Amino acid sequence: MIKALVFDVDDTLVKYGKKYVEESAIEAINLVKEKGIKIIVATGRGYKFLHQDVKDRVKADYYITVNGACINSVDGTTVKCYPMSEETTDKLLEICYQRGYSFGFKFDDSLQVYVDFPYFTSHYCKGAIRKETIDDNSETRDYHLTYMLPLGCFIYSPEKEAMKLQEEFDNLQFFSAYLHGCECLRKDVNKGKALKKLLKSLNISLQECMAFGDADNDKELLEMCGIGVCMGNGSASLKKVSDYVTADIEEDGIYSALKHFDII
Repeated sequence: MIKALVFDVDDTLVKYGKKYVEESAIEAINLVKEKGIKIIVATGRGYKFLHQDVKDRVKADYYITVNGACINSVDGTTVKCYPMSEETTDKLLEICYQRGYSFGFKFDDSLQVYVDFPYFTSHYCKGAIRKETIDDNSETRDYHLTYMLPLGCFIYSPEKEAMKLQEEFDNLQFFSAYLHGCECLRKDVNKGKALKKLLKSLNISLQECMAFGDADNDKELLEMCGIGVCMGNGSASLKKVSDYVTADIEEDGIYSALKHFDII
């Protein structure tokens, strides 16, 4: 019996570049809520950068954010987070600064740009994220000293050179991100591991969970859960590890999959 549904956001709940959740997905989610099924959103975005429509209409019981580095309650309050170490943060900052990479550290409450704010926002904000929601910390580069250690880092570099930093950090994982950037976070962090910890606190097993995703950073989610569903618009590699491939996001993919498995 399925007791929890987990949804990625971009290109799963919301078509990339749009602001609103697909109507058929909202209809399906409302139907499963009536059955007492928990709703969990798992995204690479920080809670602050989630589409307002996701917060208003999906209104998940919990949010797994920053690719699993943070768990937030329905109102955005941080339940648990998994920051980088001080040593790793200092080393990453020094390398990116010396090489002139435009980058920002992700925290549970913000995205703080440490180098070249204009360049960073001109690329990062081409999608649904607004420039005014990102903070410029390039003068002092001290937010991690006064608030908390970062949960992740988003980097722009020529030809994605920053991907090669993987060779210099045994405790970080680097992966290609949207709009020609790359992202990193702790190697022991991902959406799947965060979900496992959250479900344990809710007394729900992974087999009682159904997950939806479209990208490679959803791989652990789909493999761990009792049912893993890849959107029709998802990556070829994710489709290979999924239990079921549904229709595209704009073709009622979520609704169709929940119908197929008799959840609604």
